[in-house]
Amino acid sequence: STLDKIKKKRPALRDVPNGDSQLLPGKMAGLFDVRRQQWRRLRFHRHPHQNEKVAARAFVADLPATTLILADLGYFGFAWFDWLTDKNDDWLSRLRAKTSSKVIHTFFCDDKVFDGLVWLGAYRADRAKHAVRLVTFWQGQKKHSSITNVLDPKKFTIKAIARTYARRWDIEMAFAWVK
Repeated sequence: STLDKIKKKRPALRDVPNGDSQLLPGKMAGLFDVRRQQWRRLRFHRHPHQNEKVAARAFVADLPATTLILADLGYFGFAWFDWLTDKNDDWLSRLRAKTSSKVIHTFFCDDKVFDGLVWLGAYRADRAKHAVRLVTFWQGQKKHSSITNVLDPKKFTIKAIARTYARRWDIEMAFAWVK
């Protein structure tokens, strides 16, 4: 979470120009336990434009194996997902728009739902190391697309994926509280 956005919450700071890099420069990164509704870690980074994935590996390195990591799009990256999979952590993320993929197996497909295995990346040179599960469904007029390395639909159902990803907003509310 970039700290310069804090001025939305503080009326006294609203007249400071958006480009003022001295206004609480930096960003917070957090590891939030959604089930317990508690911060496990919260760190400040001085550089507001630093890529979130730079410090992420150290941030989660000591988590128990098979921990489910719920990541926002700031952490979207094939190398990051491959590293988590190699580490034996489970993860769930939204699919970034315009990410190319190739379907290699379909568990279920109709006009409103897709559940299957895909390769991320169009070409071998930029393809992810591991196949992932893509789940796409419509909720009203909005299409939701999530990816995970939990490949068994019985272990992580479409309904559970939707509910779990919806809980990501708990993290946003926790950041708002800290700000």
